[in-house]
Amino acid sequence: MIKKNFNSDYLIISFSKDFYKFHYALTLASSLRAINKNVSVFISGYSCNFIKKNWKCYDEKKIYKKLELKNMSSIEELFLYCKELEVKTFYCETALEFLNISSKDITNLIDIKPISMYSILNSNKQGEIIFI
Repeated sequence: MIKKNFNSDYLIISFSKDFYKFHYALTLASSLRAINKNVSVFISGYSCNFIKKNWKCYDEKKIYKKLELKNMSSIEELFLYCKELEVKTFYCETALEFLNISSKDITNLIDIKPISMYSILNSNKQGEIIFI
């Protein structure tokens, strides 16, 4: 029998270069937090490109335009929701190094801190991990 823990903390790991998946990760994080779940987001791999100030050039399929047409939340709005809801947001230091992204290139629309993969996993080892 599988034991369900309905009071779990959640760690959402965003790794994909697909903008829609990144958008979904932030939507999921803000939605979970809105229902009083503890949520951390770890942005790693190619998802780090979407926390840059000039992120739109990395949205190869121009999903952000479709989101605008459908009146769905923009990435800027999702950053604001996450900030207001106090979603804990972190980025992978190693990924930034690998992608040659400087910390000064990161958006200031969200409170985001660097952390290692080991540290984020260790601090969330009792909760649920969602990999997107």
